[in-house]
Amino acid sequence: MSDAATPLFHGLFLDPQRASAREGWLHVKDGRIEALLDAPPAGGPPAVELDGWVIPGLIDAHVHLCLDGGTDPGARLRGETPTDTVVRALGHLRAHLRAGITTLRDLGGPDGFALDLARAVDDGRVAGPRVIASGRNITMTGGHAHATGIEADGPDAVRRAARSQLKAGAQVVKFMATGGVMTPGVRAGAEALTEAELRAGIEEAHKAGRRTAAHAQGLAGIKNALRAGIDTLEHGAFDGWDDEALARMTDPQRPVWLVPTLAAPDGILSGEGRVPAWAVAKTRPIAERHKANALEAFRAGARVAAGTDAGTPLNPHGGLARELELLAAIGLPLDAVLRAATSEAAAALDLEGEAGCLTAGARADLVVLGADPTRDVGAYRQVRAVVQAGRLLTD
Repeated sequence: MSDAATPLFHGLFLDPQRASAREGWLHVKDGRIEALLDAPPAGGPPAVELDGWVIPGLIDAHVHLCLDGGTDPGARLRGETPTDTVVRALGHLRAHLRAGITTLRDLGGPDGFALDLARAVDDGRVAGPRVIASGRNITMTGGHAHATGIEADGPDAVRRAARSQLKAGAQVVKFMATGGVMTPGVRAGAEALTEAELRAGIEEAHKAGRRTAAHAQGLAGIKNALRAGIDTLEHGAFDGWDDEALARMTDPQRPVWLVPTLAAPDGILSGEGRVPAWAVAKTRPIAERHKANALEAFRAGARVAAGTDAGTPLNPHGGLARELELLAAIGLPLDAVLRAATSEAAAALDLEGEAGCLTAGARADLVVLGADPTRDVGAYRQVRAVVQAGRLLTD
């Protein structure tokens, strides 16, 4: 993508916190929002017209850049060279950016590739959204995603594993609190890392000022992660919440964000007959419960951030619009869906005031939609233009 810098944009700006649009002139300086003005500044430069509804750049809070989103991503990854993997991941970055995603969080892959991609984007060497990367997941021996993660047993080993990823440059540290769907032979939702193991790793991340995420599907593992101090729960309960879990998630002094990733089971089930049968068999019994739990948590006051799990079967990169449609379909109001992909996702990633908003000081990341997303969830499929750090991007 090529780009053009401009200090002034004119359009209909939609603030996620107010869910109301207003005509304005967005003044940008050094890639950041200087002010959103009601009138063009006297003697200012000509404004670039943004034709549509202008919202903050979208955020996908859960992706896997090194997975291809085909019918069997694990097999594809095992059968290719590291160079092939990185070249594909560069294409995934571009797909996200074209879809209006200007920030994403990569939650696990092989060999620290996502950490290198994050640095390359930051340095301007490759085009793509800002990447908040976890590096390698931390899992128990034989646990979920053990093929690309770090296997660690006992609090001291988990602590060392967390330190190793922080040393490598991880901006978030991810732990496997339960089993998962996409690892053959592992029971999805089964309790994995213990509360003590999780606490040791989380403490290390928090000491370094980093957020933490937990792959957490079964209730016992979810509560282990919550008691240990996790910041975001990925996926959610397969077997229902209980009062303790909901109370810990909605504690106003220390909220925990839920990232439901409804697109992941949706993709797997859509590929029955093409996706590995064992993945379909593990997904089918829990898909409806997964949806119900996401809505129940939201209604109980949990903060929801949008993430796709992009890269899993038939769950392509740049597909955040599908996740937002699924959140709307289960009953989230459209203003909440907008916040899930902007301000709430930014807060979950510790980027509050930096991304997902139109306030002064935030990075000037914008996406122009062809319809009002607070009235039509299909608006996220109508990306007309993307602005990254004050630069209007063109293919």
